[in-house]
Amino acid sequence: MKLISQSIVIIICVVIYFFYISPTVSEVKVLSIQKSDYKNVINKAKELTTKRDVAFTSYNDIPQSDIDRLNKIIPETFDPIRFANDVSAMATGYGLTIKDFKVDEAKTDTRDVIVNQPQNQKYRTSVVAFGLTGSYPQFLKFLSTIESSLRLVDVIGLSMKSVGGNKGGDIPVQYLLKVNTYSLR
Repeated sequence: MKLISQSIVIIICVVIYFFYISPTVSEVKVLSIQKSDYKNVINKAKELTTKRDVAFTSYNDIPQSDIDRLNKIIPETFDPIRFANDVSAMATGYGLTIKDFKVDEAKTDTRDVIVNQPQNQKYRTSVVAFGLTGSYPQFLKFLSTIESSLRLVDVIGLSMKSVGGNKGGDIPVQYLLKVNTYSLR
C-alpha cells in the first residue's frame, strides 16, 4: 500500500506539472518578455519627454525679434498691400517711382497648373509685376536692397525701356520687374 500511495503521489505530481506548472511557466516567460518590452517603451517615452522639454525650452529661448525676422522671410499669408508698401518705400529711398503694381495669383482652373503642381506643396508662390522709373544706378541700388532684404523674393523677369531723350547725365529708364514672392498659405 505504501508503494501504491507513493506511485499515486508521483503520478499526480507529474500530471500537475504537465497540465498546470508547465503552461504556467510558459505564460510567466511570455509575461516577463512583455514586461521588459513595456519597460523599454516607458524608458523611450521618458527619453522623448526629456528631448521634447529641451526642444520646448530652446524654442522658447528664441527671441521674438528672430521669430519676426523668420516670419518676414516667408510670411503666413501674402499681403499684397504690405508688399507694395515695402517695395514702394525701398524704391522711393533711391529716387525711383513705382507704377502699375500687379499681383497675379496662380489660377487653379487651368489644366497646366493643375497637372504640373506638386501634391504636397508647403508654400504658395505669388507673381508680382510692377514698373519703376529712374536711372540705372538707382535701379541697381534698388535691386541690391531687394536682394539683401529679409523677404524671400526671386526676380523672374526684367525689361527696360528708355523714356527720355536726355543725352547728358543719367537717362531715365522705365523698368518692368516681375518677381516671385512666397507665403505659407
